[in-house]
Amino acid sequence: MTYSLHFVLLLLAAAGVAGFFGALLGVGGGIFIVPAMVLAFRLPMKIAVAASVVSVIATSNAGGSSYVDQRITNLRLAMFLEVLTTTGALTGSVLALYLNEWVMSLIFAIMLGYMAWAAYTTRKLDDERIASGDFARAQPDRITGYLGLRGSYHDLAASKDVEYVVNGAPVGMSIAYLAGITSGLLGVGGGVLKVSAMNRYMNVPMKVSVGTSKLMIGVTAAVSSILFFLAGLIHFFVVAPVALGTTIGANVGTLVMNRLHSVVLKRIFTVLMLYLAYEMFAKALELGFHWHLPSLG
Repeated sequence: MTYSLHFVLLLLAAAGVAGFFGALLGVGGGIFIVPAMVLAFRLPMKIAVAASVVSVIATSNAGGSSYVDQRITNLRLAMFLEVLTTTGALTGSVLALYLNEWVMSLIFAIMLGYMAWAAYTTRKLDDERIASGDFARAQPDRITGYLGLRGSYHDLAASKDVEYVVNGAPVGMSIAYLAGITSGLLGVGGGVLKVSAMNRYMNVPMKVSVGTSKLMIGVTAAVSSILFFLAGLIHFFVVAPVALGTTIGANVGTLVMNRLHSVVLKRIFTVLMLYLAYEMFAKALELGFHWHLPSLG
């Protein structure tokens, strides 16, 4: 495989955009850069996934520390769920080495479609619960109460301190393991599922879910990257511009996120997920069955 300067610069720019939206939504740039590398740059799915995994580590270090400084990240919750996601990442990485590329693309498309639906159906929930104080009135379950996973942060968009009580540990743990599998299999850091799980099932505000996920995804991706390196799937001329671009984009995204209302974040998330889901579904049909759906551009 040969790479030109033009190719590297375009990949750097695409990664910058992916890193920005990844940090804005707490899902890691991989959820955007993998489809971009497969659809726009025509790279093999497994090479794209391997490059994305490495870039997720870089963006987690860049964006995660900023959210910690802003006191948005729930460190206790991150450490609790990370045990499950790391275990899942090992499982997913092994699967990625053996599955056909069209199957991986199809799984990616289904996951994106679900996340678009989940974000759209809960788009107004956060702002309503912040205004009414419902996040603080929830009751912890036995696990989250024992671990003391409640927290608070200052919401710049709402101009107030928001307190919340974490619950729903059993469901959160199950989805965290699934998120780890997703990370290893698809190179997306697992944040795309963890953000939704924490926000939808564990009574964690969207912005805290974003900040906490951003801290976790680097550890999860680091586990997967070792197996991809040993399998010879990490190409320097792909990894370098992707890691640099996503890091730059992530630094900008972290500065913007807390200034937006949660409903705006979820609307952006929904539109992007629907677009990428359709394109990856079309790619899966092309690779697996030679069926061609019209591209949306």
